[in-house]
Amino acid sequence: MPYDARAVANYFLDLASSEGRSLDPMGIEKLVYFAHGWHLAVFETPLLEQPIEAWQYGPVIRDLYQCFKEFGTNWIKRPATKGGVPPKIENTEETKETRALLNRVWSVYKNYSSIQLSNLTHLPDSPWTIAREKSEAVIDNSLIEEYFQAQASQNAAIAG
Repeated sequence: MPYDARAVANYFLDLASSEGRSLDPMGIEKLVYFAHGWHLAVFETPLLEQPIEAWQYGPVIRDLYQCFKEFGTNWIKRPATKGGVPPKIENTEETKETRALLNRVWSVYKNYSSIQLSNLTHLPDSPWTIAREKSEAVIDNSLIEEYFQAQASQNAAIAG
């Protein structure tokens, strides 16, 4: 079952807060993007309801951008909301595998700066790079899945 990207962002914001860390809008965009990519690679299903767009400076989930743009390059000071309510990924048996994957993504990427995370999305042959070269507004999930599956075969850090 795909999730609203704002629920995934809030999950990462909660993890960051529990460790006394902060995230800025670019960092949260990239973490949610990586989580979506790894979810596609591992479970072969989308994590997110929303599409990933190929914006000029990297992959973006428009709803997250709208929620957090007021913070600019500063730390996010509140959860993402949908209709005034912060969506969450509930702690249930049904969400156990997804939460485990999100925890692993956090563990692997939490020490990267937002710039470093962004740079990872700009590597040659990355889904964002390919979409931009083709002038596509949305990065196709099959492209993201293929890329992260290739990453998994080279490095089992998340795929296990």
